[in-house]
Parts: sequence; structure tokens; C-alpha cells
Amino acid sequence: MKKNILFFSVSIGAGHDLAAKSLELQFKQSIPDVKTKIIDTFDYINPTLHKVVVGSYMETLKFSPKVWGYLYSQAENGERMVDLGQMLNKLLSYRLQLLIDKFQPDVIICTHAFPAGIVSVLKEKTKLKIPTVVVLTDFTIHAFWIHPNTDCFVIPSNQLTYEGIAQGMPPDKIKPFGIPIRTEFSFPLDKQIVKERLGLDNRPVILVMGGGLGMGAVKETVRSLIANEDNQVLAVCGKNINLQKELGTLSYTSRNLHVYGFVENVGELMSAADLIVTKPGGLTTAEVLAKGLPMVIVDPLPGQEDRNTEFLLNWGVGVKAKHHEGLPPLINQLMKNGLRMKQMREMALHLAKPSSAEDISRFVCQKYLV
Repeated sequence: MKKNILFFSVSIGAGHDLAAKSLELQFKQSIPDVKTKIIDTFDYINPTLHKVVVGSYMETLKFSPKVWGYLYSQAENGERMVDLGQMLNKLLSYRLQLLIDKFQPDVIICTHAFPAGIVSVLKEKTKLKIPTVVVLTDFTIHAFWIHPNTDCFVIPSNQLTYEGIAQGMPPDKIKPFGIPIRTEFSFPLDKQIVKERLGLDNRPVILVMGGGLGMGAVKETVRSLIANEDNQVLAVCGKNINLQKELGTLSYTSRNLHVYGFVENVGELMSAADLIVTKPGGLTTAEVLAKGLPMVIVDPLPGQEDRNTEFLLNWGVGVKAKHHEGLPPLINQLMKNGLRMKQMREMALHLAKPSSAEDISRFVCQKYLV
């Protein structure tokens, strides 16, 4: 019998959508006749609302990140400014109900907290019996993700199980399968072959990333690193076209710098690198762990990225730079310390969940699609 799987995401950054797409691809490989649909929740319900919500969020992150950090912390402690579930129920649930009625999913998978709340309220209101799986995409447990009508919570790491229970997740509903990432991260690539393919020489490689939106002080980070001609720097600008142009101009005068925009071969770039300098977004962190890559954390956003940083530092996978001027000496010291680099690589691989998409797909098939 044909199975239908409905995914709800929100296109804030790239991580939530990529997690949904990785899962969709895995389900299509596992179930030949499966029917899937990925919904950008706010955009589907109301494009104007989508622009307001996403635009306000991005403006807050760019110009007032401390405000977002405060709101995140307040909500983390259970002090919500409004009852999110009730608000979403009144404003947003009607169109989703029509979609669900039309698509007739056998299971609903949410890769963002907002639709997880909407679906929970909708299930309470309409007595829907469709299983709902919520996939957390940061290395922390936040109250925004936890709703009473969720059938399964997929968390990023076994080490977060206790925190999940403390936050109110029923223990029998917690599955530490990890954040779903693309299959390219599940197998190793030969570093030398990849470096040759990318036009790199034998010098050590430092990868600099600012996430899918190219946020953070990527330009300042790159400027601080290219002065050392002992290393090669790969700078990924994501969808930030202005940043790509600025760094492209800089690359004309430096043989150390290679500049990329939004790329599909992140796995190759990570395989070529000896170390990564990045913001600790959830999906990026999952990919870095899968590649066993030591991490230097810069510019974490208040809120979820601060929590991701805590997780990574506590488990010895990364170090944090206080400012960009301190990056070169920190990286030089780190790369000369073979023991520390080895420990970081081994711990990253220990925490990694490279087969998370496959594990989630297998569980959902066995539990809800039989």
C-alpha cells in the first residue's frame, strides 16, 4: 500500500529545510512508491506572514542579537511572552488542516519547532490520529520543541536524553538518532585526492564557513587568517553575494584564499580541511562531527548557537575564539598540538550520527508505516 509522508519545515537559514530534504531522500530510497511533500509552513499558510516572521527574525539576529538571546533564554526557562500554542491555533492551523485532509499523510515529520506546535494544537482540536515525529535541529533541548501530542522526539545526541526528560519529554518517546544530514557525510573521502580536485597544494587547509546565509564576521575572520602563508583558507559565503564579491576581490591578491558561494560539495570541502572556523549552527555542527573535523567557534548567536557551543566545548570537540584578532595564534597553537587535534577528531567521530537519516527512516517505517 502506498505511503504518504508530510514534512513541515520553516525556511529560516538552510538547516531545517536540509534536514527535511535529507529525510525525504532517504524515505524515497527506502520506500520506492512513497509520496512525500515538504511544506515551508509559514510561506504555505500566508506568504505575507512568512515575510514578516522570517524578516523580523533575521533583522533581530543581524542588528539586535542580544534581544533574541534574551527571548530565547526566557522561553527556555518557561517564561513565554505569549501562549504560543493558542496563538498558532487561532492564526495558522486552518490551512494546515485543509492540507492534511487533502494529502492524507500516514506520518507527519516536523524539522522546526513552530510547525511542531501548530500540529500538536491541531491534533488536540480535531482529534487527528496521525503519528507526529519532531526532529530537533540544535544540540540542546528547548521548550519550544516540546508539545503534548508529539509521538516521537528525535534528539541530536544520546548525551541530551537526560536534558530532554528534565524538560518534560516522555522517556519512551525520545530517540537519539541525531540531526539528519546528507549521505555524502556518511563515508570518508581521500584527503589528498579531494585536495587535488579542488586545486589545493599540500599546505594545511582551514575552512571558514558562516552558515547557509553567510552570517557572522566571515570577512574579518578570513582577513585575519590569510596573512599566514603556511595555510590555505577556503571561505564559504553561502547565499551572501556581497560577501562573496568582497572576498573574491581579496583573493586576487592572496594565493592562500579560495572563495565559494553557496555550495553543494560541503562534504568535499570538509574532507580537504584540517580544521574548520565556523558558527555552530545545528546542521553544520552535525556535518562537522560526521567528518571528524576539529572546530574553532566564532560569533555564536545568542540562543541556540550559544547552547550548541556549550555542548561542543563540554565534549572537547571545539575551542572558542573570543575575537578575530586572536584567531591566528589560537589556530597555530592548536594545529601544532598533534595530541589535542587527535583528541578533537576522535571525540567528534564519537559524537557523530552520520547515518541519522537512515536510522530515522528505518524507525518510522517499522513503527508507523507497517
